[in-house]
Amino acid sequence: MSSIASRDLGLTEKNYAAANATVSNGLITRCYAARDDTSYDHQSVAYVILTGGLEDPVSALPAVIYKARDAANECRKAFPAARIIWAAGPGSLAGMNDTQLADTTTIVSAILGQARSAGALAVNLRTVLGTDTSMQSSGILPNDAGHEALAQAIVEAIEDDRAEPVDTPITPTRTYSSGLNDWASRQVEATRRREAEKREANRPTGTELGGVTQKLDELTQAQGVQQVLLEQQQDELDEHQQELESQQKNLQNQQNQLTKHQNELEAQQKSLKSAQDAIKQAQEQLKKVVGDQGDQVTSLQQVSNRLTQVTTDLQNTTTRLNDIEKNINSDMRIRVTYIETWLKNNFQFTPWGG
Repeated sequence: MSSIASRDLGLTEKNYAAANATVSNGLITRCYAARDDTSYDHQSVAYVILTGGLEDPVSALPAVIYKARDAANECRKAFPAARIIWAAGPGSLAGMNDTQLADTTTIVSAILGQARSAGALAVNLRTVLGTDTSMQSSGILPNDAGHEALAQAIVEAIEDDRAEPVDTPITPTRTYSSGLNDWASRQVEATRRREAEKREANRPTGTELGGVTQKLDELTQAQGVQQVLLEQQQDELDEHQQELESQQKNLQNQQNQLTKHQNELEAQQKSLKSAQDAIKQAQEQLKKVVGDQGDQVTSLQQVSNRLTQVTTDLQNTTTRLNDIEKNINSDMRIRVTYIETWLKNNFQFTPWGG
């Protein structure tokens, strides 16, 4: 399409289109690619053609609106001498259902509205191929005949944009003449001519009528776009309202749970206070018991000390007794030995009858 249009206009083409780019997602990136291409003089560019719109979902309408406007503005800054052309809706409508057809009408109308607001030439290509399958390749893609038709529509729009509108004046249907040369006849003819000229001057020209019709169409399209935006905003508002109600319910549930937890906490605090009082009372009793046990321990310690002393005394006594026993035994052995020795030396044993 763009190559054919460039050929027919005698121009050299630079194409930055991408198959997966849409107005709402990717078009601005392609504009940046054109802006950053320094292989040629941007001041010498005569036309910049932006296309798209048939693959954008109506749910992306807000994004389509501001990105269509931004694309035109970005291209104007990158190519200041060029005429910006927004050719919206290039492709086939064949195979689309009623909903899709209505959605494409809204999208294309939104793009054209933003194009006019940005001072670009707005070209509606949506109806060029329409639902004619003879110019369809697949989906929205046109075949060769479809590309020719789209290119021709672009070329015609550019040529119309170049020319100054010319209105063909409507001549009066009556011719006023008189064979009389008197002054009265000339006055009557002059009066009738002035009245005819006044009627002609007050009659709207074809261009004016076309402009009014176009303005009405544009206004109708803008109203359709605004209606869809309002419906989407209403849907979003309903969703937000439902989310808000859900959040309020969740908040109420959380508040109920918080109240329940607070009641449980108060009960636990009361139980804790009772437990603390019981512990305090037990501590006081334990302190008293420990005090009594301290006195008992002191008494037991004194008894233990006395027992230790008695044990020590007994051990000492036993030691002394052992020493005495050893001395006595030693003396007795000495004495027995002495007696035995004496008896042996002083007596002689004689058996009976000896």
